Amino acid sequence: MVAQMLATWLEHTGEFTVLGRAATGAEGWELCTRCSPEVVLLDVELSGTDGLELAGRLKRSLPHTKIIVVSGREDPYMLYRMHQLDLSGYVSKGISIGTLREAILAVAQGQRFYSEPFARLLAAEDAFFRVLTTREVEVLYAATQGLAWGAIARKLQIASGTVQKHFFNMRRKLGLHNRTELLLYATRIGMDL
Repeated sequence: MVAQMLATWLEHTGEFTVLGRAATGAEGWELCTRCSPEVVLLDVELSGTDGLELAGRLKRSLPHTKIIVVSGREDPYMLYRMHQLDLSGYVSKGISIGTLREAILAVAQGQRFYSEPFARLLAAEDAFFRVLTTREVEVLYAATQGLAWGAIARKLQIASGTVQKHFFNMRRKLGLHNRTELLLYATRIGMDL
């Protein structure tokens, strides 16, 4: 219902042409690969798939398509994933329709658009993705899945000692004292969702 209302509003403005809407990741993939849209509004909570996984596939297959994530999730780990994918924007589901219009126009012109709280998180000097390396984030994410050091090492194809070193470095960088505190930190930033 919300997607239908949004599509109706976008068409009604006269500024946008809606090429279609999809409820699942598979439908979204098919629609985008068939129509090659200029801008995609993408919810991360799609039926049947993670919306950011779909975003990654679209970025690889349709590099000129700009993706704006529209979500109620506002956790730092999601921002990190969006940042890693180099997505064009994020708008919170709580924003005004005028802000959504502003975001679409900005992104269509090649600019980036991040509504709050992500604009603030993205600029923060102490954001975890500025403090931790990409490999450290991968190790921490694997740990949130309940994997022991040996299983993390096998999954990431690195030595068990390297995993331990990453844990030590992450605790030092974040001012944490043990693995439990590190996992609690990962939960706070939304890494376990």
